[in-house]
Parts: sequence; C-alpha cells; structure tokens
Amino acid sequence: MKKLVLSCALLAALAACQTTSKVVRSTDLNLLALEKPELAVGNTYAYYDDGEHEVTTVTADGDGVYSFEVTKGASTGCTYDGDGFFAPDITWTDCSGSTGSQTLTKTGEIWPLKIGNTESYGIEGTDGTKSWTETRDCSVIGTAMVTLGTTTIPTYEVVCKDNSSTRTWFYSQSHKFPVKYTKVHKKRGLVGQRELDIGQKAG
Repeated sequence: MKKLVLSCALLAALAACQTTSKVVRSTDLNLLALEKPELAVGNTYAYYDDGEHEVTTVTADGDGVYSFEVTKGASTGCTYDGDGFFAPDITWTDCSGSTGSQTLTKTGEIWPLKIGNTESYGIEGTDGTKSWTETRDCSVIGTAMVTLGTTTIPTYEVVCKDNSSTRTWFYSQSHKFPVKYTKVHKKRGLVGQRELDIGQKAG
C-alpha cells in the first residue's frame, strides 16, 4: 500500500491516481457462477478511463471475435479486435499511439466465472518496430464489493498476470461489462484504471 501511495504522490499530475470507486474484498459473498456475457453489434461500454469519459462500441461479431471502436475521449479512433474479456487483443490500430497484432494460444477455461477457474494465453506479437513472446495467466481469485458513486455491486475478481503487468477485472451478475479494471506495471506501479459509468461522476 505504501508503495502505491508513493507512486501516486510522485505522479500527482496523472489522472491514473484518481478514482471514484472503492473495493472491499469479502469471502462472505455467495455468488452464482457467472456465465460469459453475450456481446452484440451496437453494444456500447461507457466508462471513465483514468477519470476521462469514454465510450467503446461493438462494431462487428465474427464467431466470438469482436471488433471495437472508441468514439469519445482521448482514445477516439482506436479500433481493436478480440474476445472483449480477458484475452489479449488480436489486432489494434491507433490505440495509445500503437498499431499491431498478436497470435494467441489458449489453455484452460475461466468461464463461467467461479473462484479457482483459470485460463492462460501464449502470446506472440509485433507492432512493426518490436516483437515479443509472453504468457498471460488469468484466475478468479475471489469476490469483492465494488462501490461506484453511491451504488455497491457484488463482483468476482479476476487477475491476469504477464511478464510486465497485473490486470484486474471486477465482473457482476447485473452488468455485461466489467464494473472496474486496473492495470499495474511491475516497475511503474498503477498505469491505468477504468470504471463503468453507471451515472456517478468521475473524481
């Protein structure tokens, strides 16, 4: 905790250190196994990305591989293809200044979400200037109550780790898209966080 606070103090000008949400992990929640949400063309995901309001729209569905486009906020114009959940993106264009592609090899199955379920991805990727090979390991580690504004939502907590970062998603029975997401870099600390827009204001 002290290390994270120090990182935010050093990077106080960055919105990544702002949040309107609160997470309370709990072993007392008795959640049903959560089936994988079905996405459809036209679905929109409105969220606060490091405090800035953005909207991502599902623009195509190709047998479980979806296309997405960001239409508001700093990432406007970014498009990407993938399953829309825990798997790494397959292709992306103009996303945070990057364009590239990855080939994935999946093992395991994390859906339906329940504590202990896992899946992993072998990744080979390139962005035209560099190439990489790594593994992303994902698991449902527990349950948590996530508060957005004045609303508290019971969720499953899913953590995915690769060579450089830890990504965490919080999924609920009542929302198709994650209610909260964070990315923590091993060396730089918190580098991104996203929360579902359910009518609350960004901090």
